[in-house]
Amino acid sequence: MPITLHLEYQGKSARVDLHGLPPEKPKVLARNFTSAGEVSTSRLVTGARKNAAVDFAALVAGDPELDLALAGTPIDADSVTPAWFDPADPAPKPIGDFADVDIVYDASDQEKVRRPHLVRHSNLNELHPVKLGKRLPAVEALTQFAFKQTLQLAHVDGLTHEFLQTLARDLAQKSEVAVLGAGPKGNQPLVIREAGTAYRAFLHGEVDHEGRYRLLLLLSDQELKLPERSTAEIE
Repeated sequence: MPITLHLEYQGKSARVDLHGLPPEKPKVLARNFTSAGEVSTSRLVTGARKNAAVDFAALVAGDPELDLALAGTPIDADSVTPAWFDPADPAPKPIGDFADVDIVYDASDQEKVRRPHLVRHSNLNELHPVKLGKRLPAVEALTQFAFKQTLQLAHVDGLTHEFLQTLARDLAQKSEVAVLGAGPKGNQPLVIREAGTAYRAFLHGEVDHEGRYRLLLLLSDQELKLPERSTAEIE
């Protein structure tokens, strides 16, 4: 489903759709059949015990590495919950006394800072619209940032078509990208989904000779920087 983006431009605001780029080639749905009917996939328990005490005597006496009672039984997706285990614990059990930590590295791949992981909420469709900030030459932005994701803006009616087309033409004619910011002052990073990553966002526009526009939202959480030269390299 498309995401709703509340966007402001030239004193006007509109809510438009935001979705992924269309695939270059439609994905072909493969279906396999045998003489017994259609083939489908299913998740089953393997029956292998990860921590079984396996030695020669035990293997001769029986099958300690196998749990034959569970082998081949289907896995109920609704009953499976993720859990963390200590791999060094001889008797693994779920643990819960841990904390999510974000580790930031510098350009030399050295740890810079550790901080508690923040659970962020999506801020694309708030009371305060996402605003256009400063502009950069498109070439400069495309060579200074690593883009992790690209989304496309789409109109929902005639008014939003004109709104987005005008914005795309403005950016295309100046060969610029616009920095986007959320919040009351338009200076906060964009969070696309609940509990998602905070991205630095750029808007890139194109318009062809027939007036068809394309507005792309470029998302980055990494700036490209060269590491500082060491004293030995300078000498």
